[in-house]
Amino acid sequence: MTEWSDPTVYLPYIVEIEQEDGEVRSYPAHFVTMTPDFVFVRDPAGGSASLPTRSVRSIRVAVQDLPADHDSLRAEYPNAYQPWHPFDELSLEDMHRSRGTLAYAQLRRRPPAHLVIKARERGYDPTAMLNAIENESKLEPHSLEARYARRSAENDYLVIVKPGIDPYQILSRHQLSPDALYRIVASWGFGARLTGLQLKKSPRAGVPALSEDSDIDRIEPDPDRLAPHFRAAQERRVDGEYIVVVRCSGDPLTVAARAGVSPSRVFDFINSFSADMTDAQVQAMRRDPDVVQIEDNATVGLDC
Repeated sequence: MTEWSDPTVYLPYIVEIEQEDGEVRSYPAHFVTMTPDFVFVRDPAGGSASLPTRSVRSIRVAVQDLPADHDSLRAEYPNAYQPWHPFDELSLEDMHRSRGTLAYAQLRRRPPAHLVIKARERGYDPTAMLNAIENESKLEPHSLEARYARRSAENDYLVIVKPGIDPYQILSRHQLSPDALYRIVASWGFGARLTGLQLKKSPRAGVPALSEDSDIDRIEPDPDRLAPHFRAAQERRVDGEYIVVVRCSGDPLTVAARAGVSPSRVFDFINSFSADMTDAQVQAMRRDPDVVQIEDNATVGLDC
């Protein structure tokens, strides 16, 4: 199985493209788009390349194992195992040159061990960098630097739209980049990495801020990137029974097996299944990248 070369980044899927000359190239799945004529590959640093389909012998998707410390590190450091943004790279340089309080705020969101790896890659002194972060005094809550840090800090959010609203219209209205998305479902909304500025400020005149958009039902922090769990009313809920909706490319039986769950029924036409689950199994299921959403099983009253 292909292993991604950067130990500080977790990428669930790696696309392996074998060309007709036998060379195999590996890319993060979200950088690859396949059409009948070409395979397009975007470069994380900018730019793109395309391979004619006729020059591709095979394409394989490798699923990467979740790092053992992924959940514990993400709980303490929100940006642990996230891809490095160009601003992160600039923050490393600022730290190396001992300038910019804002760099401290950005880098505190990553584990010290990951900062050490990146510092050594660039020839920086990791000890001096970590000492500077440790010794840097906290920002005054109402200072310009603190406000900037809050507005520039990125966090993961679930954006739940109101019934009948197309999530893609919300993305277009607020000019949100596809690169920020990690989950999108037409029936309820999307998950995206957003800054405080994107939440609170309108992208252009005449458009409300994302947090004030009347087509959005609610915006929830999503630090663990969990699939949403939609709850039924207490009086209708069947305790311990749930319906799990799986993405079109996933297999319901495989998803159930990964969580140690035995489905009571599989619904092929909507790619989902029902099952009795404990609270721990529900949480494990929500972490599965193939799960779109989980719903409480519920009774339905009929007026006769």
